[in-house]
Amino acid sequence: MIGLFPSLRRIFAVAQLSLLIAAVLGYELALAQGEVDVVRTNIEQRNNDRLARHDSEFLDGSHWHLNAEEWERVETLKAEFRQYVSDQQISPLEVLGIHARTDAERQRYARRWAQLMIKDAERVLAFQRAYDVAVRDLIEEQPLIDLAHLPVRASPLPTLVPTDRLAVFVEVDCAICDEVLERVFRAGRALTGVDVYVVGLSNGDDGALHRWAQRQGIPPMAVRSKRITLNFDDGLLKRVHPRAEHVPVVMRRRGDRLEPLDPWDLP
Repeated sequence: MIGLFPSLRRIFAVAQLSLLIAAVLGYELALAQGEVDVVRTNIEQRNNDRLARHDSEFLDGSHWHLNAEEWERVETLKAEFRQYVSDQQISPLEVLGIHARTDAERQRYARRWAQLMIKDAERVLAFQRAYDVAVRDLIEEQPLIDLAHLPVRASPLPTLVPTDRLAVFVEVDCAICDEVLERVFRAGRALTGVDVYVVGLSNGDDGALHRWAQRQGIPPMAVRSKRITLNFDDGLLKRVHPRAEHVPVVMRRRGDRLEPLDPWDLP
């Protein structure tokens, strides 16, 4: 029996050492996990703060001058019917205006939206002017394109000056209209803009007109700044060009005059 005591003592010593190692490792693991949790918490807090600042500016109604009841109505409408028929970026004022319950309510939201869009157009135009100045400063008197090296067309180009606009009459489901529209938009970059008239849509069907514009990839910013306008034909083509038998039709707008152009002669 006496001979067994040293063995027992060694076993107890090994057990105690194992417990000590486990305790140290457990403490270090807990410490490391705590440091990770602290880092993760700090990152999440910074992200939440940044999102909260963004929300407070655009997503809580203050930017749109809406009260809590109006904002709750916006969220309800966007979660129900409008999610199936509108772009996700539709503004709260547009949602409320489309679903206005009275004429006065509709006019109030339309006026707020118009005020915001006017301010936005002013910002866009101010930046465009600053950009034009920057380009002139950078290139000084040198032209961006040396016209002498451009190929000469055999057929004469339509006479267009920068103050002109182009008016184009198209239909919604018309492949050749889409091709002509691309040429008109390309030529319109050197002009004051393009006026698009869609034939065949019911006058006032804004939803159909906007969906067609989205499919065409027409930039909303160009529409807001009036570089491109979207219009219902409403019989205008027959009044200004009675001999036109079908679309597409392209016309040059110079002042109050509209003159037909061959779209395939556009630059």
